[in-house]
Amino acid sequence: MGYYTPAMTRWIFLPLLALLLSACVMPQPSTDANLTPLVRANFQSTALPKSWIELNGEVTVVDGALRLPAEPLELHGVMFGPALLDNLRVDARFRAEAKGRQFPEFGLGLNGISGFRVMVSPGQKKLKLFRNDVLVHEIDHTWVPGDWTHMTFQIQSLPGLKWRVMAKVWHNSELEPKEWQLFWTESVEPLTGRATVWGQPFSGTSIAVDNLRVWRVD
Repeated sequence: MGYYTPAMTRWIFLPLLALLLSACVMPQPSTDANLTPLVRANFQSTALPKSWIELNGEVTVVDGALRLPAEPLELHGVMFGPALLDNLRVDARFRAEAKGRQFPEFGLGLNGISGFRVMVSPGQKKLKLFRNDVLVHEIDHTWVPGDWTHMTFQIQSLPGLKWRVMAKVWHNSELEPKEWQLFWTESVEPLTGRATVWGQPFSGTSIAVDNLRVWRVD
């Protein structure tokens, strides 16, 4: 049986210890390409990006936020970002006011004008999911007027030619929910289209939108 002197032991174990420590502290490269959004808009300029398309009504940029107009009392929107099919996430924050018993409605969309749209409906205390203007699902939701409302909306492909549509909403005074709140499984293939943002000013006041982002998801 071999005999190791203290000096030999140090020469064997010190390099191994250094290797282990370097593995613990060495930063590992990120492999998540989805950390970088395809679109990020904080509206520091007073003009819409040239590739964005207004959908009904005159949209403006005021005080660092996109403003969906107060009149006419119709559904206004903007289409933005690349035209894609699925594995997409869009998020933004909204701020609007109530006027008596009149409330605005607002939300995000994917897959173009005829695609999916998720809308906060304060008058009915609901979060609604539409496909091509047809209501397909809804859950309970209580809106806080005057506060920033955060919304994340996602569509992801599933095995067997199915798609999972998900959304969650929270207010500035709340932490972002860890889990999705609204779920819908779709068996009809979505259309390729761009992301959208929507607002309907029933209360007669404009709707502010900020921090618009679009990502690819796995």
